[in-house]
Amino acid sequence: MNDLQITEYKNIRVLTTQQIAEAYGSDTRVISNNFNRNKERYIEGKHYICLEDGKKREFVDHHQIDDGSKKASKLYLWTEKGAFLHAKSLNTDEAWEVCR
Repeated sequence: MNDLQITEYKNIRVLTTQQIAEAYGSDTRVISNNFNRNKERYIEGKHYICLEDGKKREFVDHHQIDDGSKKASKLYLWTEKGAFLHAKSLNTDEAWEVCR
């Protein structure tokens, strides 16, 4: 995860779902499924930020987002703590390396 381009949203360092998937050797569908299965464990504002409508458009317009997030109705931004929660639920070598 050292090579990731970290972006900020309201002075909080965040990653997109695509960035987490790439860093952990997974794909966005797995990340989204893990989130949906464990949604009660994630705290909005602490682990993730969900942007919709104008806030999403504004964020995408001002940041280089090169994945399918531009077309999605919601954009999930993951904080460092949220990214580590995803690492706990994945069984990839990359995710294990991050948690060491």
